[in-house]
Amino acid sequence: MKAKSELILYHCLWMAEKVMHPTWRTLDESFEGWAYQAGFLRQVRTLKSKGWLETRQDPDTTERVFRLTHNGLLRAIGGVHPPEQWDRGWDGKWRMILFDLPETQRSLRNEFRKMLHSSRFGGLQGSVWISPDPLGELRDRLKDSLPACSVMTMFEGTPCGGETPADVVATTWDFTRIGEAYDLHQDHLLALRDHAAQMDGETLLHWGATERKLWADCLEADPLLPRELWPDNYHGEESWNARHEALRLAGKRAQDLLANS
Repeated sequence: MKAKSELILYHCLWMAEKVMHPTWRTLDESFEGWAYQAGFLRQVRTLKSKGWLETRQDPDTTERVFRLTHNGLLRAIGGVHPPEQWDRGWDGKWRMILFDLPETQRSLRNEFRKMLHSSRFGGLQGSVWISPDPLGELRDRLKDSLPACSVMTMFEGTPCGGETPADVVATTWDFTRIGEAYDLHQDHLLALRDHAAQMDGETLLHWGATERKLWADCLEADPLLPRELWPDNYHGEESWNARHEALRLAGKRAQDLLANS
């Protein structure tokens, strides 16, 4: 998705997931220039055609507004809805993938590891990756991504050496690093809470750009495990709730700026 489209969807989160039609008055001159020169309404129409925005009538003002659809919301919050991931069940089984690629295929090996990581597998060892989820359609996609000279084996089962699920999680994922990513994000959220009333439009937009990047870093690092597999030091849900409140505050500040413009 283009950066302009991502920006529109993200700022819809600020405005209670909606953007007023026919125009969305902007926060500062630089953003206004972007909105009109880049064709703001054309972007909005494109997002609507893709099913990411929908048109409704505001019950309070009777104005026509664009609201985020479920798919648009997923795009706006980073491509994944953490509560849905956390609340999924776990059948108690681990799925393990073992693969071997020749040394001459190092770049492909790295790409394959990236694919596993993006599918929220954890690296138990360099060529041994695990997940708590059934492979489903991912099984064929992984097989098709490797050349004929490679070897890949898939297992499904449970440890037999007395290892607990907590032991497996601790060995597979670096939750210290994951916690550091969430800490950086929460520190940034606190900056808005403490200084929102003094922020002008440009500062608020800069805060939003940094927030999006920090949240993306959290989602990139976090496997979003089912609740029963969470380690004691996991703060993902706390950060998710804090983000929700911060974006509401950002929206309120934006509306105040618009009202006084």
